[in-house]
Amino acid sequence: MSQHAGIVVAVQGVALLLQVLADLGAQYRAEKKMRTSDGASHGVDYVVKDGEAEVGVQVDRKTEKVTLIPKDCDAGPGKALAGRIAQRWAYSKTVGELTRKGYAVAKEEKQADGSVRVVMQRWR
Repeated sequence: MSQHAGIVVAVQGVALLLQVLADLGAQYRAEKKMRTSDGASHGVDYVVKDGEAEVGVQVDRKTEKVTLIPKDCDAGPGKALAGRIAQRWAYSKTVGELTRKGYAVAKEEKQADGSVRVVMQRWR
């Protein structure tokens, strides 16, 4: 029996998520189902593809949560893509909210581990 582990991201509207996918250069298409490498079939709203990596996107319309399901299950390029999507969404959401509150990006550094360090400031 296989287990399913996905990355869950709480979003407010799918528009920001689709913008994140465009920022990453990933292609997406509306789909109803996706079969993972372990043979399980998952109901999805979108399938994201970036090179060889594929990730299914389930959107719960009531709770506004998005679950990212890597096609290759727990390892490989699909899981890496799901991580990049979650990271870029968090970055976009945080910077967007702080910009809306009057902050500006002062410095942005990409770390060796792939994470991003952002320094925001606001002048009073």
